[in-house]
Amino acid sequence: MKISLGGVWTLTDINEPEKLNISAKVPGSLYSAMLDAGLMADPYYRENEFISTDISDRDVCFERSFDVPEEMQGSDRLQGADRLLLDFKGIDTIAEVVLNGTVLGSTANMHREYVYDVTDIVMPAGNVLKVNIFSPLRYIREKNEKEPLWGVASTVAGFPHIRKAHYMYGWDWGPKLPDMGIWRDVFLRSVKGGVIDGVYVRQEHSRADEGVVTLSVEVTAGHICSESLSAKAVITCPDGNVLEAAAKFNGGRKVTLEFTVENAQLWYPRGYGEQPLYALAVTLYDGDIEADCHRENIGLRTVYVSQTPDAEGDGREFAFVVNGIKIFAMGANYIPEDQIISRCSPDKTARLLKQCAMANFNMIRVWGGGFYPDDSFYDACDRLGLLVWQDFMFACAVYRADVEFCANVKQEIIDNVKRLRNHPSLAMWCGNNEIESMWQYWGIDADPEYKKDYLRLFEALIPKVLDFYDPVTFYHPSSPSSGGGFIDSGANNKGDSHYWAVWHSLRPFTDYYSYKFRFCSEYGFESIPSIKTVRRFAEKEDLNLMSPVMEAHQKCEAGNEKIMYYLAQMSHYPYTFKGLIYATQMVQSDAVRLNVEHMRRNRGECMGSLYWQVNDSNPVISWSSIDYYHRWKALHYAAKKFYAPVLISADGEDKDNIRLNISSERREEFSAVIRWRSRMNTGEVIMQGMEDVTVKPLSAEDFITLTPENTGISPDMRDKAYIEFTVIEKGVRLSSGTFMFVQPKSFRFADPELKIAAVDMGRKFKIVVSAKAFAKSVCLELRDGDCLFSDNWFDLHGDTAGVYVSKAKLPAGITCEELAKSIRAVSYYDAVYPHDVVYPHDVVYPHTACVN
Repeated sequence: MKISLGGVWTLTDINEPEKLNISAKVPGSLYSAMLDAGLMADPYYRENEFISTDISDRDVCFERSFDVPEEMQGSDRLQGADRLLLDFKGIDTIAEVVLNGTVLGSTANMHREYVYDVTDIVMPAGNVLKVNIFSPLRYIREKNEKEPLWGVASTVAGFPHIRKAHYMYGWDWGPKLPDMGIWRDVFLRSVKGGVIDGVYVRQEHSRADEGVVTLSVEVTAGHICSESLSAKAVITCPDGNVLEAAAKFNGGRKVTLEFTVENAQLWYPRGYGEQPLYALAVTLYDGDIEADCHRENIGLRTVYVSQTPDAEGDGREFAFVVNGIKIFAMGANYIPEDQIISRCSPDKTARLLKQCAMANFNMIRVWGGGFYPDDSFYDACDRLGLLVWQDFMFACAVYRADVEFCANVKQEIIDNVKRLRNHPSLAMWCGNNEIESMWQYWGIDADPEYKKDYLRLFEALIPKVLDFYDPVTFYHPSSPSSGGGFIDSGANNKGDSHYWAVWHSLRPFTDYYSYKFRFCSEYGFESIPSIKTVRRFAEKEDLNLMSPVMEAHQKCEAGNEKIMYYLAQMSHYPYTFKGLIYATQMVQSDAVRLNVEHMRRNRGECMGSLYWQVNDSNPVISWSSIDYYHRWKALHYAAKKFYAPVLISADGEDKDNIRLNISSERREEFSAVIRWRSRMNTGEVIMQGMEDVTVKPLSAEDFITLTPENTGISPDMRDKAYIEFTVIEKGVRLSSGTFMFVQPKSFRFADPELKIAAVDMGRKFKIVVSAKAFAKSVCLELRDGDCLFSDNWFDLHGDTAGVYVSKAKLPAGITCEELAKSIRAVSYYDAVYPHDVVYPHDVVYPHTACVN
């Protein structure tokens, strides 16, 4: 039995209790409690971050009293249980736990679970539990004065000294808000006989082609206080069939239960098959009495990373292989969803991951500078078919791997590996973010002796722990890496790559074509979020990219300068702030799209794309495709298209020979038609053609080459003519695209005169958008409120398009006419040409959920 000790606690300042004595929710934090009490300004508003950071200089005490339920008590003292355990799922970070005046222990790792045996300390009633949490700012300051450790810029110096989510100390997309608190739940557990300390499911698929999978369920017991322990496991199959097995421990700590699953239904990543889940329930018995129970869902699948050497040369592939299929991984990097963790929730996470699935993701990378997500994150990935690339929580820093630090990290790894290892979505473990390449290429100011500590942590300690607790899941020592040992960690022909020459080094987008990455796990481009999001942190007078408030919400060094540099290469100057937002989002989506299309055209050599980043932790100018309030940027709508199972794209590096390529992640061959048209800026067709094609499974192939002769576009027409193309299967458009010979700023656009109409389709409205000329990147937006459109940021060619929106997110009873008037349609021509347009900057937009 267990009871939660979460709920309302008392929070006081240890040194000056008269200055802080308030109620606090647990799970929760100092910041969340002070915000709830009205004692702290919103740190995301304007420049409030800079007055908020120092709040973490104080020491605080979380305190509550509790009674022990009668079910846990006996007539003599507390004989109803053999032991009572106090279980903290997460304390952030440097703390001392005190129960009834007795110090139970200290904590120094946010990423660990802390369990204390309190059998001889707890009383039937009137127990007083205190958690004294000490300043994380002062802790790293004092440590760093004695031994400076290098950490990435834009952070508080010294953060590598503490096992705390690094992003809390700032990042190039996040503010410096090093919060503190009891961030996960607290439980009082009664132990009768023992507890389940771990469940590990091993799978044998040698007969999977016959529909048979063998499972070995290893059950480990802890806090054993009985010699009559046994374990029983029950597996409920998707078809309702139930399998059972049981075994006695016979004085040991581990038993293994064997299962043979007939008619096995395999779990696949999204786009390659279904995601059937098997319900596993493991029960621990002390004789006939239930002592503990563990429940989780499992999926039957094999997954590993193939690194087969090239037939020629010194390269090798980096491909995820699931159930024998080499998949093209498509997704993005995930960062913590809020700087104040208590604002995160399973529902919010599920909404975000659903939006990833809506954009055809099949993988998500949990970046190493945050924290290990809650179980609900992985449960959602299991259901949605999103493979998880899981970093351990180390990023862009130098660590002192002494005996104490290594012991602390070892237990952190054990706790999280045991918690996550059975999820079918878990595809790999990765030691850290960018630390190996940092040592090789960044020229950091750090003692080279610390490189030995790097090897001790990531190429000795962590692999050794994984060999014991999860020897099956692939381990990659760093990202990027070619396999470790500081050997070619930045290579493009093996391992994974982080490519930042576009953006940080101001390279043109055509630089993507110089590389054939084997797996690109980081690359990206910044944009400004929606005006609705900006107006949540900025006032009307702040709406200038170079204002102090906007610069406070730009954490990347010289980020605004880079935005303007790339805009100058591609776009007309936007004459309004809203036009600037539009232009940055258009350029961001085009940048990422070009790289994805290039990588997918090279399927076989390249086998994965994870752009940086899908989400934000605060309202900020960043690389995200979905902003803090879950509003989709142009990039996320583009991802839905460039991550589609079938993609047609144009390789126009040679403008005299434009190759139309189809890349397919379908597992079966199919027949289709490619249709292309060369057009004038008015949308008028110059020439056109169609070709029947047969697309092979899991392939990328060039099918048509377009030249000046068969398009009718001579070099002197390239500033007013373009090509649009589509792949069609049985009358259904699978994918389409537009190829422009010049950048948008050099193209002679005609006024498309966009028009909007709405048609009632029952549960949805169909929005009909029409244009009289070529309209690039048509953006639809509700003037008030939020919704998701079935398509957005699309091109029109002097024609019409229909997109859909659910009525569920619109005002009840809205008519077609009212809806049409409430939608603003803006193309590149409308957004950046010098029109006399007034935008309602002074409207305050409330936060509303955006998932239909």
